[in-house]
Amino acid sequence: MPRRFLFLLLSAFSLFFSSGAPEEGVTLPILMYHDVSDVHPGKDVVTPAELRSDLIWLKEEGYHPVTMARVIAYADGGAPLPEKPIVLSFDDGLTSACDRVLPLLRELDMPIVLSVIAGSADEFTAYRQGKVRLAHAAWPQLRELAESGLVELQNHSYGLHRAAGGILGCDRMAGESRGAYGQRLAADALLAQERIWTETGQLPAVFTYPYGRYSAESEDILEELGFRATLTCDFGVNRIEPGQDCLFGLKRICRSHGADLGALLQEAFNTQNGR
Repeated sequence: MPRRFLFLLLSAFSLFFSSGAPEEGVTLPILMYHDVSDVHPGKDVVTPAELRSDLIWLKEEGYHPVTMARVIAYADGGAPLPEKPIVLSFDDGLTSACDRVLPLLRELDMPIVLSVIAGSADEFTAYRQGKVRLAHAAWPQLRELAESGLVELQNHSYGLHRAAGGILGCDRMAGESRGAYGQRLAADALLAQERIWTETGQLPAVFTYPYGRYSAESEDILEELGFRATLTCDFGVNRIEPGQDCLFGLKRICRSHGADLGALLQEAFNTQNGR
């Protein structure tokens, strides 16, 4: 074997082993929360004690909450994710995110992803009188969350998170053409983008499907609009690879009242193994 070829071969092996084996990707669970309250806990409502217990348990088990911005940067080939990454996602933009969630995040130094229904933020800002506890956060509250450095805001539509004429979320209406459907979905998503950016200074890169309703068409439309990822309500965990060009249709794990978080995560991991 010529000495020059041998030198090049050894140099290649040296580079390979000095940098470690090629990155094979990470498994990413995404927890899905909605409201946090002691009143009527259930499928979409956990108690403050349950949320505190969850966050402490995740810390003790070595999980590291990350934002979607970090997930996207990792998929783009950027900075690596920490060991045992997890995304803590909260849907709808409810007032409990300010009143009950943010104090815990500050205490434990853990970030979350909050998907905002921009139309609801507009409505509750307009009608806010300070006399009743409103369900959805107004823009001043959402700005406080954004400025905390612990809450990443994402897009949960402007006005699609409601049942209208039997249509849920991003469903396509009967008889609606592909063009009309695309225009309707784009108009709503972009209006939400504009409102969130204008009011908070954060520009979402992720679209969270209302009611988890999506299709191949909606995925294509949102990708054309420039979104980098979509969050569904499909149960399971995700495998994220460096250089991955699509983070659409990400699965999540709904955290309901009374569930055991460890068992819930294990069940989700089992789906990855085909069990």
